[in-house]
Amino acid sequence: MCTALISVDPGSRVPVLLLFARDEFADRAWRLPARHWPERPSLVGGRDERAGGTWLAVRPGDEAAGPRVACLLNAFGTLASPERRLTRGELPLIAASPGGYVSDLDLTRYDPFHLLIGEADGMSMLTWDGHTLADRKLEPGTHLVSNRGLEAEDDRLPTAPERAVTLIEARIRHFRPLVQSAPRPEPTAGRGVPTRAAWDGWMRLADGDGLDVDDVRALIGRHDWGGDAGVWMTTSVSLVALGADGVRYDLNPAPPAGEWLEVPVRQAR
Repeated sequence: MCTALISVDPGSRVPVLLLFARDEFADRAWRLPARHWPERPSLVGGRDERAGGTWLAVRPGDEAAGPRVACLLNAFGTLASPERRLTRGELPLIAASPGGYVSDLDLTRYDPFHLLIGEADGMSMLTWDGHTLADRKLEPGTHLVSNRGLEAEDDRLPTAPERAVTLIEARIRHFRPLVQSAPRPEPTAGRGVPTRAAWDGWMRLADGDGLDVDDVRALIGRHDWGGDAGVWMTTSVSLVALGADGVRYDLNPAPPAGEWLEVPVRQAR
């Protein structure tokens, strides 16, 4: 179950902070963030090798357009018909591109989703449940988004497995007070500051607060769903900061034991 922890502070030098824990099938291949899409040369993100899209895309920004991040969480609701279905992994690429508007698409071709779109002036969330598209601007403060939406407020759960609901609710109950009380960092890119120093106040969160991977509350988890469903696990944790100086993107590609790295987002000149 993917989870996003968000802080919006318009008065900060770095107004938007995003922590994104991606859960996926353990055997689903992916590539580290880079410029994988020649038709979208400004975008950086990890590439899903099965469908070719991404779960999180970053646009560094330039003279024509500011920095932007877009990340995707699957949602519950009415699924698209199999013969018309398109991959949701293209949605962050569209949303992060200059002039890209997800609302212009035929959304009936996509399974339900939550799409977070952040810029230096704030963050919004698009939610598609299979019937209607909702667009909301996140208020200043801290927020948690799961597959059930903002603060797990989506009670329309006829298709949500009971075990998934249990995991989501336990995770949010544990991490909500932590993100609210954590000292807010102001990371900046390209200054040689290691991830742990740049994100100091949020590293306890990003490392999963020391919970075991099989703990029902775990942000960095591993769960065997049995049968054909297989093993789901947290395959990466991303940290993204958006501010007047641009965007900083850090990644742990193998949590909880993996090493943090700063992802280069600006093209070499």
